[in-house]
Amino acid sequence: MRKTVRMLLLGLVATMACPAMARPVSFEVREGTNFAAAISPDRSAVAIDLQGRIWVLPFKGGTARPITPVMDEARFAAWSPDGKWLAYQYYRNGGWHIWISRPDGSDQRQLTFGASDDREPRWSADGRAILFGSDRADSFDIWRVDVATGAIARYSAASSDAAREEYYPDASPDGRSIAYIAAAGRGQSLVVETGGQARTLLMVEGDDLALPRWSADGRRIAVNRYNEDRAESTLQIVDVATGTATRGDDGREDLFPTGASWIDGDRLAYAADGRIKIRRIGGDASVVPFRARFDVVSRPDYPKRRFDLDSTGPRPVKGIMRPRVSPDGKAILFTALGDLWQLDIGNPKPRKLTDDAYLDVDPAWSPDGRTIAYLSDRRGVGTTDLYLRDVATGKEHRLTETTDDLMQPAWSPDGKSIAVFMRDANDWHAARLNIVDAATGALRKVHDGLFLPSTPTWSPDGKSIVTLALRTPGKRFRKGHNEFMTIDLATGATRFSTPDRSRSVSTRSQTAPAWSPDGASIAYLHQGVLWTVAVDARGDMVEAPVQMTRGDASYPSWTGDSRSIVYLDGTAFKRISLVDGAIEDIPFDLSWSRKTEPQRTVIRAGRVFDAVGSGYRRDVDIVVDDNRITEIVPRRADWPGARIVDAAGKTVIPGLVQTHIHHFVSDGETPGRTWLSFGVTSVREPGAEPYEALERREAWASGRRLGPRQFYSVILEGDRLYYWMNVGVGPDAQLDMELRRALTLDYDFIKTYETMTHEVQRRIVDFAHRNGLMVASHELYPAATFGVDAIEHMGTRDRMQFADRISMHNRAYEDVVQLMASSGMYISPTSGGRLPGTSFTYQMRKLPGLLDLPQLKAFPPRYIAAYKRAMGYFEKTHGDRASEAARDELATLKTFSDRGIVIGAGTDGGTVSYGFGEIAEVMHFAQAFGAEKALRSATIEGARILGADAQLGSIEPGKLADLVVIDGDPLADIRDLMKVDTVVRDGEVLPIATLLKAP
Repeated sequence: MRKTVRMLLLGLVATMACPAMARPVSFEVREGTNFAAAISPDRSAVAIDLQGRIWVLPFKGGTARPITPVMDEARFAAWSPDGKWLAYQYYRNGGWHIWISRPDGSDQRQLTFGASDDREPRWSADGRAILFGSDRADSFDIWRVDVATGAIARYSAASSDAAREEYYPDASPDGRSIAYIAAAGRGQSLVVETGGQARTLLMVEGDDLALPRWSADGRRIAVNRYNEDRAESTLQIVDVATGTATRGDDGREDLFPTGASWIDGDRLAYAADGRIKIRRIGGDASVVPFRARFDVVSRPDYPKRRFDLDSTGPRPVKGIMRPRVSPDGKAILFTALGDLWQLDIGNPKPRKLTDDAYLDVDPAWSPDGRTIAYLSDRRGVGTTDLYLRDVATGKEHRLTETTDDLMQPAWSPDGKSIAVFMRDANDWHAARLNIVDAATGALRKVHDGLFLPSTPTWSPDGKSIVTLALRTPGKRFRKGHNEFMTIDLATGATRFSTPDRSRSVSTRSQTAPAWSPDGASIAYLHQGVLWTVAVDARGDMVEAPVQMTRGDASYPSWTGDSRSIVYLDGTAFKRISLVDGAIEDIPFDLSWSRKTEPQRTVIRAGRVFDAVGSGYRRDVDIVVDDNRITEIVPRRADWPGARIVDAAGKTVIPGLVQTHIHHFVSDGETPGRTWLSFGVTSVREPGAEPYEALERREAWASGRRLGPRQFYSVILEGDRLYYWMNVGVGPDAQLDMELRRALTLDYDFIKTYETMTHEVQRRIVDFAHRNGLMVASHELYPAATFGVDAIEHMGTRDRMQFADRISMHNRAYEDVVQLMASSGMYISPTSGGRLPGTSFTYQMRKLPGLLDLPQLKAFPPRYIAAYKRAMGYFEKTHGDRASEAARDELATLKTFSDRGIVIGAGTDGGTVSYGFGEIAEVMHFAQAFGAEKALRSATIEGARILGADAQLGSIEPGKLADLVVIDGDPLADIRDLMKVDTVVRDGEVLPIATLLKAP
């Protein structure tokens, strides 16, 4: 049946109109970014891993020829001692493994297999084996694979030390020793191991060490030392006998942290400043020139989806958050349009239980069905508290009053306690499990530091809690798998289990492993559908899991008799019987309408930056009818019947578009007002839980809460994932289901993430463009070969330890610039406005009075305290490097702008930098390429990245009325963007005083 569904979906896609073909573009580059260079033993050739492909060129320089396919990724080439083979780490089918081939790419074969990541291969001295780092034993250790037989074994004796991890191996020329990097906590060491005895040569704290390389005589080791936060990278030469370290680079180079290759006893080859360099230790460097040809496609021309931002009629509610069925199976609680609702099964019209301008979320029934626990920020201080509501009388009271937000309440089986997660204001991804006494409100912490897990579920005996949590195999990389975590409430001890060892369990944001009231089963979501698994009293699985649905499922919850489960299928409520498997549709009818503005509004503007022409238009009247600009005319004396906004001495600009932001429901209603108070009228969220994003869109557009326009996508990635809203997909029926879901749940675009394979990403692009949706990615290449529309961030680690589109010194070289400019990819750099970062620190220094701004004074106090702590930490750790690092990044941004690359203003962060981070980003852009271009990036270019530039981003007749009145001149001083006087959002006039006042 699953195969049939998949074929039907693929057939449906195939019948849709194909977009226009993109134009092929070819170019050559002579520079690269963060690539590695390896010299062959006979010094006849160089292998480089430019943009994720292995290329080989003559040692004296010349044309580089790729030997690996464009749709696979290969890194860190290593020559065999006889020069007849190359080994490299190779990404295919969702994981890194060790492969080898001839230097011309022939005879390619895979040596390691399985679900582990195998990285950084180095040949043994005799060429019979390859050493590599791997997490195959749930910790990064050194392993050895026999090239002839494929036999694999742990190699380093120190690998048995559970307190540290080992990686980056290299065998000594005589075969008697290995060098590697060992890590524990914030410390890293260069270690040499001989005969099972380890000796530390170099220790650092806070920095990274990478890729040790023995000299031919075995007397010295070259090793990279770098600090990404400080934008620093050096090459250290370590004497093996004494441990003395000297610097191998000249101190001025933009040294790539990708290893060095010894040519002889005194000369090293490495990559820096975009080039392959050869340096005699203590002497000058020469350059090995190369040319590499890339073939990409220009920006595809396809019909874009038109956003319906005008309709005033009723639309069905799709933002249905956290539904829970009652114990008696007769009603469903959920959040929509900011309030709690109750759907009595059988009556499609739900009843509103709360009615305010705050955000009431996460309803949970007590086991007896008499009380509802939920969260709300209605205390008015920007913190979500736990409330209890009597079902019979409707009476409510606040149970908790904390300084940090609470999330995801779940009742204990005896009804005496409620489990909640408390979110840390200093680390908005961290959640601490607390138990709340339902009678007194007293909190007891039982577990610390989970990375945004799912809603908790209690064991029937009330002694433990299960949640879906991220489990990483080792500490070196952040990616891992979603698995069931069982927490013992008496001791805090934890253990992991999973119903599928071959794949990560679904997404943490839309599912909880829901334990049935009778204790016999756990329901969960996996590969987009609903499953159950039989468990014993401890929660251990005792039978094979059973797939319950073939269609999409979210938010499963049990009825009290454990005989049925209610869930969401897209936007439809359904109930499945555990007795006979029958699925019942539950009627549901709830709608919302866009808030309209019947009165004409006229903004009398002294200066207008319209994002169409250059400079300002002066002394004009901007006429707005409902939500559209209808006229822009020279100043008139009178507008009978119109509401007048006096901006005669002020500047009017288009509403700002924040092109990269992430939102947290537990922040309540505050962020919406905050964004508007800084002039941000549209936000693009490339990574959201879909029902949360839909709720925001509908609540803000309907006027239930104040906030900007919401444009969103979920994050689709491979099997290893990280953030709680990420969805791991493979090339199977789940991918087709997730793509159809993008249409059902009105995604505005689709974002792909770091562990997704190129082939799957290409399928997503094909589907998205056929349906008028743009695609954003963290990858530049080969995404540029098949039409990805936008790239997020100046630099991300993706599947690697560091970015390949920006160097440690924040420079992008010719490969990156050409790939972006030739393909027409858009970018949201998230540079100056992104916290943390050296550039953010640099820009914040220009705003010494930031905390005195009225917008910031309206922030919750804990976020101001968190900001102060963060800035103190950043100044201490990398403040001395902020100006230099920012200088290089500003030069890179200017290069992008000069080449015509469309740049949007986004910040990535949430919570602490809501609103003002956007202004910091625009300030950064203004310093890079001027205030006017910076304002265009934050307005019309941002709208272009949304795919909504026909309706937003400029002040023109026919455009939507999103405007900001600034009491200053931002072209003269970009910091004046902070001086917001009035915001017009979708035609609604909002003075700053309104935006700063809690409901």
